[in-house]
Amino acid sequence: SEEQWAVHRSPARQRLVAGGERSGKSFLSANDYLGQFWEQPLLWLVAADYGRTRAEYDYICTGFDKLGIPYEASKRVDPGEIEAEGGFHIVTISAQDPRKIAMVAPDMIIACEANQLDYETYLRMRGRLAEKRGKLLMGGTFESSLGYYPELYNRWLLPNAEDARSFSLPTWTNRAIF
Repeated sequence: SEEQWAVHRSPARQRLVAGGERSGKSFLSANDYLGQFWEQPLLWLVAADYGRTRAEYDYICTGFDKLGIPYEASKRVDPGEIEAEGGFHIVTISAQDPRKIAMVAPDMIIACEANQLDYETYLRMRGRLAEKRGKLLMGGTFESSLGYYPELYNRWLLPNAEDARSFSLPTWTNRAIF
């Protein structure tokens, strides 16, 4: 849909997608990565727990299949890893302890069910992306969201110095289902 394409076309380094249930946030996030994976050798899928990375993880595998890109993927996501031909690496990370969001600097982070991540985790992700000026794509609903998430959404609707933009993705924009 046009609403989904707006997210893909945005040049902002930080993008927040607030969507309704079944609006296609996970599919959008995975396809956003697949549309530029050759520029993102290291992708992190971060969620409150490993299980919440499953949809994006599976969509990326399906995308590599459709693109004919050879890869190896672990069956489990706790933790999970995908190694694609050409040196591309995708890992799942649980934010149950934000101090563990360390390691090497990723090129991109997809925050899965970002509305369920706390503010400390958001700051850790931004800190890890700083070295490479990496991209952050956050998707989630406002339902059960933590306070900072709707605040970021409202702040990023307006021009800002954070190189950030927010988008609304209502349920009905998922034309494959509705």
